Amino acid sequence: MAGIPLKQFTLCPDIPRNSEIVDGNGRLKPEWRAFFDQLVLALQTTFKPEGIVFPQQTTANIAQLTAVESKSNILYDSTTNEFKGNVETAPGVYTWKTFTLV
Repeated sequence: MAGIPLKQFTLCPDIPRNSEIVDGNGRLKPEWRAFFDQLVLALQTTFKPEGIVFPQQTTANIAQLTAVESKSNILYDSTTNEFKGNVETAPGVYTWKTFTLV
């Protein structure tokens, strides 16, 4: 299973480190402009007028993520067409639970 590529998803870009936000003329520096452009694009991509767009993974990829401590994650299982949440079932033990919509 190690050969299955996981889809990468990050909502927020990394904050530019070791850089002033503005230059000597009071204008945003290029790395900060890029940061804000990427952040706004990520927010517009994730938060739509119709609701939140959850990241998609296949069932096989989700199985690989089970061992990873990632509290409060919600994914869409593109194989089974189900929403799943990663919950702590015992101290340090995380399990993907399928959401049942009624």
